Amino acid sequence: MYQLLIADDEPLEREGLELMVQRAMPEQFTIYHAENGRVAIEKADKHQPDIIFMDIKMPGIQGLEAVSVIQKKLPDTKIVIVTAYDYFTYAKEALSLGVSDYLLKPAKREQIVALLQRLTNEIVTDRSKRTQELELIEQVSHLRPLTENECTLMLMLETVQELDVLTLSRMLAIEMQFGSAVVISFPDVKDEKEQRRVYECAKHYVKSQQNCLVSPVIQQHMAVFFPVVLERERDVQQAAFLHDAGKLREYIKQQTGQTVCIGIGSVHKGATGWRQSYEEALAASKQCTEAVPVQPFRKEMKRSISEEQGRQLCNAISIMDEQAAMLQLRTIYEKLIEITKSDAKRIRAELLSLFGYISQFMQHSHLQLEPISFPDIDDLSMLRVASEQYVINIISKMKNEREKRAGHLLMLAKNYIKDKYTEDISLEQVAEHVNLNSVYFSKLFKKQTGETFSDYVMNMRIEKAKQLMRNEALSLKEICFQIGYHDPNYFSRVFKKCTNEAPKEYRQKLLL
Repeated sequence: MYQLLIADDEPLEREGLELMVQRAMPEQFTIYHAENGRVAIEKADKHQPDIIFMDIKMPGIQGLEAVSVIQKKLPDTKIVIVTAYDYFTYAKEALSLGVSDYLLKPAKREQIVALLQRLTNEIVTDRSKRTQELELIEQVSHLRPLTENECTLMLMLETVQELDVLTLSRMLAIEMQFGSAVVISFPDVKDEKEQRRVYECAKHYVKSQQNCLVSPVIQQHMAVFFPVVLERERDVQQAAFLHDAGKLREYIKQQTGQTVCIGIGSVHKGATGWRQSYEEALAASKQCTEAVPVQPFRKEMKRSISEEQGRQLCNAISIMDEQAAMLQLRTIYEKLIEITKSDAKRIRAELLSLFGYISQFMQHSHLQLEPISFPDIDDLSMLRVASEQYVINIISKMKNEREKRAGHLLMLAKNYIKDKYTEDISLEQVAEHVNLNSVYFSKLFKKQTGETFSDYVMNMRIEKAKQLMRNEALSLKEICFQIGYHDPNYFSRVFKKCTNEAPKEYRQKLLL
């Protein structure tokens, strides 16, 4: 059955139209009434009718206003405007809103029946077309993974045929202009089920970030091909890829517990260029180490900045030694000026590579840095200042993160002490609870609270003793045991040290 809504402020008009439809086309329509535009909108929302007969002239929200609102929410609903001759110009306006037809009052029975038959036929046709479209979408969704596999395998296995690859990529809505390949390798994951988990995790992540092509697993690695719009210099683009690859690796580790190596190819153009980028990424992935698990492709040339120099700078940053970091960075910068003969563009490219390395290194400390944004400048002194400011910002962020973490750990420690202070609690025990070295925890605790650990526990016990002394039913000996001391004489000495009064004297004054 079809849903028909009749909107007219005249009850006789509505009832007459309903009777006419039910007699001419029995058991074909469920009919609803609306006495004004507002009710028509509400009932259209509720019942989602297939056809609406809408009178133009009604009190409150009039017909054309209601049509405009309903059309936005129910674009497939067939709307018929009903009007008298006086409002014929309004009917023309309604047609511009996208209504299906209009009727002039009083409409004849044959005219209404013919109109309803035409509209129901259109609905049947529309539904059939929609079903076909959904079936086609479903078929394409089944074919897409096969097409994507075929396209990526052609790029990876030296079977690149320009025309075929371009055809497949366009079917997948990927324009094969400039692009870069990333290889995710998991040589230590031998189990096929675990390989599948890593694959699905990586695929879900990269697909959620941007439109790309993901290959199947081949020899314990997979490839991802990213289209690139060259709005930034290639060195900046490479640095951004390095940052994103680090985040991808961290995500895979969190979700699957597995560690992967990631190689990043350079940006190239066209199908053969994408193939070249894959070869670069594969070669880079084989150069990954435990210390540097994400590697960009580097051409066979001596880099101006050695790995050792980069590590020394990262070590200074990791211990938040700003003075040592600045000294190392300035040493690197002076060497860059000497080697490049003050070539600002090359210095900038080398610095971007260095900062990408730093960003990757910092991820081991669970510090997520923003993608590198480096000013496009050629002035050597300004490049120096910008690079120094970048390092200073990293150290500042590390200090803030350290302070936040310290505050959180201190809260956990205090809560643990509060729960355990009546027992033989030790500093080592609390340090182990918050996963810190006992010596470091002792220094941190003193810095954050202004008290040593033993003084903090002692003061907590004495404050609790003061509260318990208000209860005359408790003896001082019972209070001593309740707050964690086993020797009443020792309790008495500690209490006097903290209050300058013996427990008995303090209680007498308290209970006066």
